[in-house]
Amino acid sequence: MGHQLHKAGIWTAVVMFDLEVTWPPPSTNSRVGGYEFLGGEAEAILLISRAFGKFEFAIKELEKYEGPALLILAPDTPEFHSAAEINAQYCTQMEVVNGKGSHYNMMQGEQAATQAALVLEFAKRLGGSGRRHIFRRSLLSFVALTEMLLAAVAPSRALRNAWVGALVYDQEALECNSIPDLAACYNRRVLEDVKSSGDAGESLIVIAGYSHGCVLAHQMGHQLYKAGVRTAVVMFDLEVTWPPPSTHSRVGGYEFLGGEAEAVLLISRAFGKFDFAIKEAIELTKMKAQGQSIDVDALIERAYVALGQRGLSMDLLKMMVKRGGVNIEKLNNIGNPWEPLEKYEGPALLILAPDTPEFHSAAEINARYCTRMEVVTGKGSHYNMMQGEQAAAQAAIVLEYVKRLSEATLVCPAAEGITVLRDCPGPCIYFLHGLDGDALGPGMNLGSLPSLLSGRICSIEYDDEAFACETIEALAKLYKERILQDRALRPDGKRLVLVGRSIGALVASLIALYLQKDHVECFLVILNSEVVWPSKLDDSFCYDWLGGEVEATFWLSHLAGAKAFVDEQVQSAVTRGKAFAEGASRLQTAAFGQIASNLEAFGIRSLKEFRSVCTLASSHCARLRQLLRPSAGSMRTPAGIFDGKVLVITGAERQSKLEQSARQYFRNIVTRCVNTDDHEVYVGAVASSIASEISQFLVQDRTRVDGDRDPRHEAESLDAAHVPIYVVPGCDGGVLGELASLVDILNADTGGVLVFDQEARRCSSLADLAALFLQRISDDQAWISEGDLPDASLCKVLLLGHSSGAPLAYEMAMQLQDCGVDVRLVIVQGEVSRAGPSSTGLSGCWLGSTCEAILLLANRVGEREFALKEAEAMAKARQNGQKLSRGRLPDTCGLAFDGISGGYMNGHSNNGGVEESKLLMRAFWKLSDQLNGMSVDAFKELVADLASRIDWYMSLDSLEHQDAFEGPALLILVQDCAEAESIIESNALYCTQLEVAETNGDQHSCMHQGNMKSLAAQILSWQAHGTKRAVRGDPVIQS
Repeated sequence: MGHQLHKAGIWTAVVMFDLEVTWPPPSTNSRVGGYEFLGGEAEAILLISRAFGKFEFAIKELEKYEGPALLILAPDTPEFHSAAEINAQYCTQMEVVNGKGSHYNMMQGEQAATQAALVLEFAKRLGGSGRRHIFRRSLLSFVALTEMLLAAVAPSRALRNAWVGALVYDQEALECNSIPDLAACYNRRVLEDVKSSGDAGESLIVIAGYSHGCVLAHQMGHQLYKAGVRTAVVMFDLEVTWPPPSTHSRVGGYEFLGGEAEAVLLISRAFGKFDFAIKEAIELTKMKAQGQSIDVDALIERAYVALGQRGLSMDLLKMMVKRGGVNIEKLNNIGNPWEPLEKYEGPALLILAPDTPEFHSAAEINARYCTRMEVVTGKGSHYNMMQGEQAAAQAAIVLEYVKRLSEATLVCPAAEGITVLRDCPGPCIYFLHGLDGDALGPGMNLGSLPSLLSGRICSIEYDDEAFACETIEALAKLYKERILQDRALRPDGKRLVLVGRSIGALVASLIALYLQKDHVECFLVILNSEVVWPSKLDDSFCYDWLGGEVEATFWLSHLAGAKAFVDEQVQSAVTRGKAFAEGASRLQTAAFGQIASNLEAFGIRSLKEFRSVCTLASSHCARLRQLLRPSAGSMRTPAGIFDGKVLVITGAERQSKLEQSARQYFRNIVTRCVNTDDHEVYVGAVASSIASEISQFLVQDRTRVDGDRDPRHEAESLDAAHVPIYVVPGCDGGVLGELASLVDILNADTGGVLVFDQEARRCSSLADLAALFLQRISDDQAWISEGDLPDASLCKVLLLGHSSGAPLAYEMAMQLQDCGVDVRLVIVQGEVSRAGPSSTGLSGCWLGSTCEAILLLANRVGEREFALKEAEAMAKARQNGQKLSRGRLPDTCGLAFDGISGGYMNGHSNNGGVEESKLLMRAFWKLSDQLNGMSVDAFKELVADLASRIDWYMSLDSLEHQDAFEGPALLILVQDCAEAESIIESNALYCTQLEVAETNGDQHSCMHQGNMKSLAAQILSWQAHGTKRAVRGDPVIQS
């Protein structure tokens, strides 16, 4: 074994206990094996050995083992010591030592302990290469591939620290009830495995899946990539959706026949009996269609005869079928049907088997769910590509691919002092730390925000070099140089974005001013903070500084969710005076008891670790306060006016004050309101909202420089690529952020998503809201400058309304038409005559805004069956006398979760509160996999916000227009839409040039990542090829 592994390039050592490497041993009656006939059973052993080994020939032709070897001799049985001389003939690096005991007891008791010590000392002397491999035995087909990878790892310089392993579908995995759950289970094992190797988190993790494993590999890669882990996915010859396209010629391409029947067909194909498998699949499918049960035992007997494999007994075949059937049944149940909800944006490789072209549809299907996928052709068929020389061919392809990825990473590392949190195509976004200096680790207190943004997402490290800076200006200049060095490593980074909160807002502003002086364009994002020091809005300045350790404890407790505890401690300290004269030790003990479970998310698992982080944060805080200390009677402020684009994201209670303060230092400022806290970790709905606002801010500023272009020259063409596209949200206001993704895919020069902010929600009619949005579009497009009236012939725009946003988009189009503006209208699964969501709701009756908000969220994340079932149940409950009225709902669902009944949610009066609370909790647990770690409180807030939007949007007054919209209009309906005829007829009454097209999905899933490309393609095709006039009521149908 050692000889074979050594020849294959694997780092190996061999230990031999007291016998020769030849057989039989030298002839003697004093030792085992060295005598004549001993009896039937002993002779049987020798006979079988010779039959398979032909030892005399084997000894003559034996090659030497050239790796390190150790022979341990038993001193009490010297008759075996001839092994030293004989084995030396076949080992070039052999050591010989004496152990303890005799040949017959050297592996027992204290003798075994002595031998073990010798082996460990030998291994220790050989150690130090740092190269280890993990090998977990799983399916035989995967084992073959794994062995080939192991053999190739050692000589590859780029992969010198690679680990190769196989994941096992064991009892824990068998208990997972969804594809995301199983992927998360496997990812935990992978990350624990990597952590146990001492890896610092910088290594590339490659997830490889074969056949149905492609589904899991894609989901695992997606989860890891969104979590900021460097990941690549390799898929062997199958789609990432399930079930595959319908056909009898391939596994899984027909109606599921049951776990054991599928196991029989799978085994038959693996042994090359394709005709038998196809014939049986057809017959069994017919039987099932006729309501007949499948006799698995009879099927096994037919398969046994058809296979005719020597060495394959009936008992062994039945065991394989029974065990495989359980796994197949479970995997089919948790993912049938399965379609990824989001695209995997990391690198991916699909290897197709050339001998089974019926699987090649995977290339087209998988491309819909992978943004950076390569496709290559391997060797063999789908059923033998993991065996023998086929496995070797696939292994070579994988290794070459991983080597390219590894070398590409080495070519473009991060600059010194920069931590990359996520790296994918898009802008270069740099987060500046707060007063704690990121004591938890770079980017840790940002929560899930980095994973929700696209681009190169980085955190600036407050390291020793930064700590040594003597002034805040010197620190800003140091960070500026780091940013420019890092950005130079990513020449494809289109925009440079600085993001800061707390003192990071001030430092980011200083860096932006330095970049502006160097004529480097950048964007600035301020998160709920002032850009002056000390802040007039920060509560921590309402009392005297309590000391670094105390303040650091408060900061970390606040991050971990113990706001009430912090407020109580601060109040106590202020009223009692010298409350923490004895130090922060008792405070930290009390705080840790409050937040211990929440601290695990930051990697803090003990009071000792908590105190260490507090000490580090205290040190950073003291140093940065020293740099920020202003001269007497003054404040630290940005030393100039920044002319670039600035986005301020803040909570409603601070919006006006922050905006007023920021306008003193920024010329071009946009303010957006998000329910956030300066001290909180960004997760759940808050993280999604902030990421959405940042993405929209960057999308709206893409490629347009005001004043640099001649509008009359642009007006010569109405080419689709130059028409700005604005997406009009429906009653939910685009709260889940999918509308911004659609704008990205449409790739319009300018435009964006219109937002239902506080100003918009003060409108009381559709006409007023439409006028407000049109004013924003006019400002964004610079249609009016210095009070002059716009030239309508130079203005053009495309408005897109989805679902309940259709009436608002139509109202805006009518107002623009009255002004003579060239406007185009796209309606996605909506009616322009409907002023809000259907008054009958999903169930046929209105369930109230809270219930409708929950059901809308369920639909949006792909749980349509759950939404329909719950809607029907709620409607039935209403008919039985449990009535709800519009109004406010006490948050009674807190009773079931945390014992808190305070606060309010949008919805209905008390008599329906319990029922709605139960629905909310059922929805939370059902949707938890798709909510990316959102807490139940955050989910309540999301539902409450969405319900209030629905209430407001439904209350808007609308007027019936006497004239129709005469510009180009496109109605996009989902395939097999049951209401298609009535929707077309209704919209045709109000649009004289209506065309109709189809897209994938249903009313809600058409906006999912997987279907959005189809939707965007219809819009772009319609724009590019012009419009076809149609008589009102007789719309053109576009295929």
